[in-house]
Amino acid sequence: MRAAGRPSFEAGILDGMEVERRVAHLVLNPAAGRGRAAARRGEISAYLERRGIGVEWHETRGTGHAGKIVAGLPDGALIVAVGGDGTVHEVAAACVRTGRVMGILPVGSGNDYVKALGVGTELGRALEVVVGGMVRSVDVGEVNGVRFNNGLGIGFDAEVAAGVAKAPAWLGGFGGYLWSVGRLLWGFECREARLKLGGEEIPAETLLVAVALGTTYGARFRLAPESDLEDGAFDVVWSEEVSRAEILRLIPSVLRGTHLAHPKIHFARAAEVEVSLKKPVPAHVDGEMLSPTRDFRARVLPRALRVLAPQPPG
Repeated sequence: MRAAGRPSFEAGILDGMEVERRVAHLVLNPAAGRGRAAARRGEISAYLERRGIGVEWHETRGTGHAGKIVAGLPDGALIVAVGGDGTVHEVAAACVRTGRVMGILPVGSGNDYVKALGVGTELGRALEVVVGGMVRSVDVGEVNGVRFNNGLGIGFDAEVAAGVAKAPAWLGGFGGYLWSVGRLLWGFECREARLKLGGEEIPAETLLVAVALGTTYGARFRLAPESDLEDGAFDVVWSEEVSRAEILRLIPSVLRGTHLAHPKIHFARAAEVEVSLKKPVPAHVDGEMLSPTRDFRARVLPRALRVLAPQPPG
């Protein structure tokens, strides 16, 4: 429903051009946040309409539907993902290299991408950004033809992401991630892999390979703490072979973002990454599972996504 009264809009800067905010197309995943997202609909509509922005709601009906909704909206539209990282993933992929601008209202369980953007996970703050934030052109990744906005995880990280869906709802996003880690610790395996980073080939017996644009995974794990959404490169993090005891000691340092100093953790930046393994392994992008495969080829699409972010200080 559009707001009644005199039409008005606020504008941000988009590569030297204005982006109109007369109407926000809100793509809502009602199942996000363990079903709590739908309850925020009235609050969101009321806030935006008070600020003179009309709202048009589009509810998703399952995996893949958000992308289809976005594809049917006009170029140049302001589109707001209302959900968790899965909803953001689909909306972002459909907005890449179009005239559309994406905003985010984090009402999911993990909400990792908004942290990299500096929006944060508080809904009131995110609404302020939708109304008055600036437009940034940020990097996007693509692996085996699939786009992603926050990160690609191969191996243990993907197995953890898959297990989160089975966690008790009362644990929340971070608790569910820890629960999944605990279940997997008793049967994990390191895998023989070969990484190719900017022409250099690196053999590894590794627990996981993370190819990151954003800074966090699993709500609070700062896997790539120095990642930059606008530098044209991935932050690539991988391990050597590690024991169960070493993983338990590493978890607190990953939460703090200090694990890159560990002698068995390696880090590099690259615009293109290839990872080859002897056997098919699970993988995810932005928490969404991919089909297991042996070969991954990822590249950065520089500044390919236009997204609302906070105004710089001052």
